[in-house]
Amino acid sequence: MTTEIVERVLRSPRYRDVDRSLLARLAEQELGRARNADDAVKRVKRRLHQAVGAFRGAARADAIAATWSADLTAPAFRAACAHALRAHASTRERIDSLADFYGGIWAITGVPTRVLDIGCGLNPLTLPWMGLAPDATYLASDVDRRPLATVASFLELVGQPHAVEVRDVVERPPVDEADVALVLKLVTTLDRQVPDAAARLIAALRARHAVVSFPKHSLGGHGRGMERTYRQRLDRLVTDAGRVSAVAEASVPTELVFVLTLDG
Repeated sequence: MTTEIVERVLRSPRYRDVDRSLLARLAEQELGRARNADDAVKRVKRRLHQAVGAFRGAARADAIAATWSADLTAPAFRAACAHALRAHASTRERIDSLADFYGGIWAITGVPTRVLDIGCGLNPLTLPWMGLAPDATYLASDVDRRPLATVASFLELVGQPHAVEVRDVVERPPVDEADVALVLKLVTTLDRQVPDAAARLIAALRARHAVVSFPKHSLGGHGRGMERTYRQRLDRLVTDAGRVSAVAEASVPTELVFVLTLDG
């Protein structure tokens, strides 16, 4: 039955690019609650909207390529990247603060030579504002092949050493070593799937620092009480992960940003 549900969800154009292991896990969870197969499909799609669909957007790498002049900081190239970033709800909120966003993080961690971007969406397109060295390695993963296709084309275009993979980190935490792991606006998405998934992810990271962020406003623009809620969520995450030796804050106007120093 699980396979049937997965195949039916994959026939939907909206979710055909989503990692199959995520679909199987959600199908198994929902089958026990569903009245029948049709209800299970609806339930899985509802869960996928929360995990993936609400944050998706269209972005074309060829539009960015048309402005490429071998200079990451060229105004026309940055403008094309910013235009693409607006297609994704998560990165759209970050555009006006990008210089301060990475400057504040690197001031704590140092500029990394290996970056691991988990649940990346289109965030690798913020590379022109990161200030990484040309030989720094960018490792990007997501459960959705749609943004990953754009990300892979982009990193290849600019010549940044990279690896891009489809990965459900709930089932398979990343194994790559990195100086900094970006876990941007991902904790609440993981919470909706498995309550302890975020803590297990942080505990498994092979990185010196993990950057965890939360939005200050909902997708609908509401923000009342969110900052207090997410600060409390961070406190629980730090306790549950069990290997955080220090926490520093690098927040920007639209986003709560915390840099966790990890032991071991």
